[in-house]
Amino acid sequence: PGGRAASLVGRRIGGYRVVRLLGQGGMGEVYEAAHDHLGQRAVVKILRSELSHSQRYVQRFFTEARAASLAQHPGMVKVFDFGQLPDRTLYLLMEFLAGETLADRIARGPLDEPTALRLTRQLASTVAAAHACGIVHRDLKPANVFLAKSGESEVAKVLDFGLAKP
Repeated sequence: PGGRAASLVGRRIGGYRVVRLLGQGGMGEVYEAAHDHLGQRAVVKILRSELSHSQRYVQRFFTEARAASLAQHPGMVKVFDFGQLPDRTLYLLMEFLAGETLADRIARGPLDEPTALRLTRQLASTVAAAHACGIVHRDLKPANVFLAKSGESEVAKVLDFGLAKP
């Protein structure tokens, strides 16, 4: 990881302390954070600083926060906060999910029919809820579906609404 990753680990965002880098993508970086007093884990997604000067990318980042917040559906990641750090870095603070992406699951082999049907129903419900709010994802693919562990089962969560059209 480069300089940005090292600079955010240990920093505070609200009541959360950034613990570690989880991944990097085209628009930003994703970190795990922990609440100081509650112990609650969260994810902090930041927009790359070089993109924060582009109104187009800032709007995409804001759209992601707004899209996930508007639909209020179990298949969408909960957004706790959206804001800007003192150095002007834009961030999203979201629920932490344990599990794996659908892409990772498929890479291990085909899904059995009951699992495929259950996940398809969950995704259809999530997409329908987004559409009911006037939001079209535009980048739905296995890498943008997270299979979050929920007790003994799992819930398909749609990630990355950065290309969504409100």
